[in-house]
Amino acid sequence: MLLIVALCIVSGAAGAYLALALATADLANWGLWARDFAKSPGAAAFAALIAAAIAFAGISRQVSVSRSALEHQREAASTARWWETFEWASSRALPIGEKDLPLPDSVTISTLQSLSQTTATDVQKVACAGVIDVLTSRLVSMSNESEDADEVAEPGASAAFDALASYVQASDGTSAASPRAEAAVYERTVLQALKSLSTDIRVFREPRAGDTRTDAVVELGDAKVAVEVTFARTPLVVRARARSAAQQRRHNGAIPVVLVSRFSSPFTPDEEAELRVVVAQWNTPEDNETLLGALRRASTL
Repeated sequence: MLLIVALCIVSGAAGAYLALALATADLANWGLWARDFAKSPGAAAFAALIAAAIAFAGISRQVSVSRSALEHQREAASTARWWETFEWASSRALPIGEKDLPLPDSVTISTLQSLSQTTATDVQKVACAGVIDVLTSRLVSMSNESEDADEVAEPGASAAFDALASYVQASDGTSAASPRAEAAVYERTVLQALKSLSTDIRVFREPRAGDTRTDAVVELGDAKVAVEVTFARTPLVVRARARSAAQQRRHNGAIPVVLVSRFSSPFTPDEEAELRVVVAQWNTPEDNETLLGALRRASTL
């Protein structure tokens, strides 16, 4: 900074002197003027200015190189700390040793969410998504062990799913996104919505066996309706899944089914009656009435 100030002062002084010298110079005899100027203090100041400019350029390059090297060191140190934290979180989430105490799933998921938001590299984001996939599979497996949807969930599992929902929202549209976590959160949200639809229906789990994908069974009076939740990404997949569910029920004479998806039904009411499958579109709690109507319609099939 001081060098820049000094350079500006010297430049101003030399410039002023040069301007005065040119204003009073006999330019018709420029050779004599140049000789006299070379002997004057102005020439020394001008030479000092050039030397200062050269020195300033050299120092600026050195400072730029030093700053670049320091920034690179900082980035390398930050990346190393990131991987250390990631390894700690993943090893505590999935401990190898029998005596290793795992972190609560909610803590691990929250840590991974924070890690996914503090890096710009896709490799690190994908690493977070990979651990989330494993944790999601474990959470879903533990959840499916319960055969009754009315059973109160353990506080740890509930907190883990809440953290998972936060992770899904935060990572949406990024390389850290986990389709498996998105599907699990969607299914759980739909099942929770089922229990709040009406007081005259009962929702309970149906043990999964073989190829059945039933997520719950709803009782509406004397009628029963199976509920399957699909996180299909296109309407074509929803259509295929509905026909598959219809074929399974045709073979074993099972109860009608409501297939809950993010897309509207691709079938007419007559086609749904023939298939004994009603497709209900559900994306937010605002769609609860649509879901309830689909359950009541399916109960008459």
